[in-house]
Formats: sequence, structure tokens, C-alpha cells
Amino acid sequence: MTRRDDLPFRTNVGAILRRDDGLILMAERIHMRDTWQFPQGGVDKGEDLETAMWRELEEELGLSPPQDTCAIIAQGPAVRYVYPPELDIPIARRYAGQEQTLFLLRYTGGDDDFDLDFHRKPEFRAVRWLSPEAAVDLMWDIKRPVLVETLKALSEHL
Repeated sequence: MTRRDDLPFRTNVGAILRRDDGLILMAERIHMRDTWQFPQGGVDKGEDLETAMWRELEEELGLSPPQDTCAIIAQGPAVRYVYPPELDIPIARRYAGQEQTLFLLRYTGGDDDFDLDFHRKPEFRAVRWLSPEAAVDLMWDIKRPVLVETLKALSEHL
């Protein structure tokens, strides 16, 4: 296990896709069964948060271009979470955790617009639409505080 006290936090963005019926999209990780989260990923060097978010939607959900079916409603606050000591994955050896900014998006497409095999290394096996409350319950434990704080900050838009 890596001691993470002196490691930096990785800048990360994610997207909460909301349909007009108020349900939001969650995706199940392909290599971690029953681990649900939002489409998300690191911000590349020279990339701003919004550009990174659009790129992640295309890579992870196959929305190409995502702007055809998504529109930004609001941007949440940057919230940090720490990787637990038992999490033994390559990224957790380089970073203490992530500082994640979630964007709330209006989604006007259909489920057939998703192509989870779009990217050469797919990250998700399934998607589902849930109420924000059910999404909090289903969210991967280490990322739950980010979602709770973001939903609170964006509550007027939900």
C-alpha cells in the first residue's frame, strides 16, 4: 500500500446527465461489478474543465458529439475525495485522491444514443436512470460525499 499523505490530488470532472423527468444517469464500471458512478475523468494538461467534461462524455458514453444531446445547466463546486488505503490501482499510487467538479447537464437524447464500446478501452458495462436520492444510495462509497455536496449546491436546478 502507498502512503498518500504527500501525494497531490488529481483534477477531475464528471457529468450528471438529467432527463426532463428528473432522473439522472448512473453507469456501472466494467471492471468493478456493482460499482456505479457518473461519467468522469481527469483533466488533461492544457484542457479546461468544460472541454474535459465533453471529452469524457464522448469517450465513456459514446455521445458523438455530446453537445448534440446535452446542454450545461450548472457547474458544481470542486470537491475532494481521498482514495482509501486498500484501493490498490495505479492511479491511487500517484494521487491522494481527486478534486472533482461535476457539471449538471440536460439530456435530450435517448438510450440508443449511448455506445459504451465507443472507446478502445470501455469503462462502463451498463447505465441506468435513477432519482437523485437513489443515485446517492447507489454511488460508490468513496465518491458519495462529492455527489451529496454537489446535489446540495445544485439543488435549485434539479
